[in-house]
Amino acid sequence: MPYAGELAALGAALCWATSSNLFAAAGQYFGSVALNRLRIAVALVFLMTALTITHGAPFPTWASGTQLALLAASGLVGYVFGDAHYFRSLVILGPGRATTLGSLAPLFVLILAWPVLGEVPGPLAVVGVALIVGGVTWVALERAHVTHEHIEGSVAAGIWGGVLGALGQGGGFILAKMAIRLGLDPISATVVRASAATVALWAWAAYRGEIRSTLTAARGNGRASALMTVGAFGGPFLGVTLSMLALEYTSAGVAASIAAFYPVIAILIAMRFHHEKVTARLVLGALIAVVGVVVLFLH
Repeated sequence: MPYAGELAALGAALCWATSSNLFAAAGQYFGSVALNRLRIAVALVFLMTALTITHGAPFPTWASGTQLALLAASGLVGYVFGDAHYFRSLVILGPGRATTLGSLAPLFVLILAWPVLGEVPGPLAVVGVALIVGGVTWVALERAHVTHEHIEGSVAAGIWGGVLGALGQGGGFILAKMAIRLGLDPISATVVRASAATVALWAWAAYRGEIRSTLTAARGNGRASALMTVGAFGGPFLGVTLSMLALEYTSAGVAASIAAFYPVIAILIAMRFHHEKVTARLVLGALIAVVGVVVLFLH
């Protein structure tokens, strides 16, 4: 099929943009903490089902001890730490601004990949970094002076959550890449990451005595649960799967560059379904950050 990789990358961007909006809506009912617990458990069911269909088992028992350790750490850093902060940012700021802050993740990947993976950035990387930081900062500063009360925190808390979320996602990616370099396929790796995160999040919920309240919240609001479930299918499962297909049929740079446009798509969806006020500055800042991501991947 012509342009199969490019179409898969575009599909991944659409999935991630849509799931961000769905999670933002569900998070208004559940809160960011319960949302993170519920969606990772649901996503794990989808991922294990896919692994069973493709590999004949729900968990990759063929993974080595080193791979399991790296991927477990990746799940804790990316899904537990990173997504916990990202969802807080998502609930406070809305999908448009939160996903723009998420554009910082490739920057952290670049910074961490140099000493950890030995991937030395090219000369254009500085241009990419400047564009990402400039675009995100421009968007963030626009909101810094606006009074915005939310049960989960202020605008500043939302911005800080977005930055920490991007840091966690970048760190989780580096750890996962170290495991995949040792020969494990991406679906198996994602199952291990999601499994470790699910165990950690629900063990912490048990320690705090919050399992019953989390499940009650899910049962008590069918609409929010449906939004969360569809978001878990579209983002952590279908979006990741399409991104892997994109890498199979086209170059990593092209695939990543197309998928990087998901913050702009998320803004357009938020305008329509969340009635989020979108300014020219927000759209332009997001576009600048996206161009920076493209430069980083194509340098």
